[in-house]
Amino acid sequence: MKKTALLMLTVMASLGFTACNNTCDSSKTCSKGNDKEVLYSGVLPAADADGTVYTLKLEFDEEHNYTDGDFTMVETSMVTDTVSVQGMKVVATSYSKGDFRKESKVVDGATVDYIRLVPDAKDALGTPSASSDYFIINADESLTMVGADLQKAVNPEMNYTLTVVK
Repeated sequence: MKKTALLMLTVMASLGFTACNNTCDSSKTCSKGNDKEVLYSGVLPAADADGTVYTLKLEFDEEHNYTDGDFTMVETSMVTDTVSVQGMKVVATSYSKGDFRKESKVVDGATVDYIRLVPDAKDALGTPSASSDYFIINADESLTMVGADLQKAVNPEMNYTLTVVK
């Protein structure tokens, strides 16, 4: 029941991102002019909630060979609610946007491709310097949230992966 409610919320958030006139191909990539958009979503663990639904839209710019662009991210924290029909209740929602760049770095002897999100200063909620978010690009095109050290979570049961939404 809990997963169904979170999935419904994810789909609703995704629909808001994809409501524009884009064309999509079989690789789950949408085009807007010569730029490309990819939408990711997933439920990640949270310390003060039962989970946080992340919805991330990356708009790759053709101008830089599709290695950077703009992002929009919505984070919705959910807790169990035995009163509501859905069984879940939204406790907080945050929205950020800014720029991203695909980068590579050698970590533990292997080259890791990742995406670094840099929020716009005005979206940093009063923080003088907005911190970056990092996502490793996996072989299946999913993204795994990591820290600046690009190390995945030590506990394999903690899922920090966003998958492509179609």
